[in-house]
Amino acid sequence: MTLPAAPAPPLRRWLGLRNLLITIFAAGAIYSALMPLLLIRRVERASTLLAKGSQGVLRLLDDLALRADAAHAAVHLAGAALGRRPDRPLIDSIASLASYAAVPWDTVGVPMLNRDLRAALVLAHDRMVNVARALIDAVGAMRRGLPADADRFVSRADSLALLADEELSLVERLGTEDLRVREMEVAATTAEIHRVLALWLVLGVFLAWLSVITIRRRVLRPLAALEVGLARVSDGDFTTRLPVEREDEVGRLAAHFNQMTRVLRDRAEDQGRFAAAGELLAGVAHEVNNPLMAIAAHMENQLADPDLPREQREENQQVLRQAQRASKLLRGLLRFVRASERNVTSVNLNDVVRGGLDLVSYRFGVDEITVGGRLDPALPPVRGDAIRLEQVVVNLLSNAIDALRTITPPRRVTVDSWVADSKVCVAVTDNGHGVAPPVLEQLFHPFATTKPRGTGLGLYISRQIAREAGGDLVLAAVPKEGGARFVMSLPVGKLPAPRPSEAPVPSPARAAEPSRPAPPPRLAGVRVLVVDDEEPIRRPLTKFLTRRGAQVLEAADGLAALEILAANPVDVILADLRMPKMGGAELFAELERTRPELAARLLFLSGDVSQLAQPGNTPVPRERVFVKPVELTELELRIAEFVRSQGTP
Repeated sequence: MTLPAAPAPPLRRWLGLRNLLITIFAAGAIYSALMPLLLIRRVERASTLLAKGSQGVLRLLDDLALRADAAHAAVHLAGAALGRRPDRPLIDSIASLASYAAVPWDTVGVPMLNRDLRAALVLAHDRMVNVARALIDAVGAMRRGLPADADRFVSRADSLALLADEELSLVERLGTEDLRVREMEVAATTAEIHRVLALWLVLGVFLAWLSVITIRRRVLRPLAALEVGLARVSDGDFTTRLPVEREDEVGRLAAHFNQMTRVLRDRAEDQGRFAAAGELLAGVAHEVNNPLMAIAAHMENQLADPDLPREQREENQQVLRQAQRASKLLRGLLRFVRASERNVTSVNLNDVVRGGLDLVSYRFGVDEITVGGRLDPALPPVRGDAIRLEQVVVNLLSNAIDALRTITPPRRVTVDSWVADSKVCVAVTDNGHGVAPPVLEQLFHPFATTKPRGTGLGLYISRQIAREAGGDLVLAAVPKEGGARFVMSLPVGKLPAPRPSEAPVPSPARAAEPSRPAPPPRLAGVRVLVVDDEEPIRRPLTKFLTRRGAQVLEAADGLAALEILAANPVDVILADLRMPKMGGAELFAELERTRPELAARLLFLSGDVSQLAQPGNTPVPRERVFVKPVELTELELRIAEFVRSQGTP
């Protein structure tokens, strides 16, 4: 079981990839926000200086010019009124213009006004007020009918107007200078903003380049290496390792990748050994099944003799039972290790349990384990792959047996099946020490194991198989007597499968029933060609089939069979799959090409049916394959049914 990595120190954790990316994005956001804020502040200051200040100066200058125009107009009207008696409207006009020029004036509200300009404006306004006052005095003299006084006041106003004009010229010059200074300050501010903006952009480009380099080194390059490593692993190279440059998230990811490839490499080595063991078992099964077939055939032929002495009959029956038991175990092991294609059908879980018990039965006696339980005889079927479901049962039984090795007898394994809530359930229970609490959380995780040489995949794959079939595999509550109880539940299938009677779990070592008396011949007149390279198998088959009424021809390989078929008509061809010169698969392919009507009459005998699935072999229906050793009475029945289905006499 892989232990979790120790937590990184605080400083390394702070410098981790997550915090680094957060820092980069936060810095980018702050940088992007500060630049417009800085520009707004600087531009706002410059715009205030230019807009509000300039507008105030222009407003004062315009107002002063209007007052000056009013004063000059009043002086002109007053001069024109001298020497004649002025009428009242003219006097009122002079008084109104003089009053406008003498209105109080405030320069304090103008922002950032130049001191010299302010003083000149005040002086010009004061002189304009003096002109207005002299005119007001002249208007008073005119109204009182004092022409001499009016002439004196008008002359004085005219003199003061000349002084006011001089001051107005100074004000215009200073105002123009003030506007030019303001424009220069705005230009300087604009240039400063350009410099700051350029520096800010250079800093931004540098930070962006630094961020790209950092992300490339810390993220993109390690991820690219991880992608290349994953591609190499997907191609089957489990020796791939990634450099762990830093102890950040990507570094830990690389470390986990290296751990994964190490585990996969170890598992691949184990899988290679398992595959080699499977291939070896397939070959051994073929070689062992052939003599078992010969032994079983000889025994069945002898048992068919009604004159056989009783003692010899019992001995022959015992030999036949042991041969059938050995062949059944070999067939189960071969089916278990060579299962590849999925075949989802209607499955009775009781049959799956019996098959699993047969596969591990040899371990019960060695480890002094008692098997018990009850299989529901009315168990409905489920939809699934019988071989894969059998794999689940075998794995649960094997785990139970391994758990019981550490306790003293009595050792018990209980297997039960039942139906509950539209679910078909199978439970495997042992009276061992149970599952330790630290293991519970990782129990169904891949590569989690407490066995010294375990793969850690048994329970994980078993649960996946159950879930693929629509069910689940769980660790149930601990039994009262202790131990562990695993329950596989699958949904009820559509097809009912009632059982005739209630039956307990069969003993794993139960033997086959003694051979019953031979039924009447079913193969009368049937022409059979037996093709097998081993004479100890071919001769008993020929003897049995002949005794059952068939006309039998023999061939030692496929080439000899082709010669016989060229000269003799046959109804059935019974051929071994693995033979020298030409095996059964090659014979079938040749007949398919040259004489397809004979290919349709070919049945196969083999101790290794997986040979049919090898590349290059012509596909053969599984119902036309007999797995060695086959009981001769079953062989007779299958041949008779096959002949009837072919419509041959």
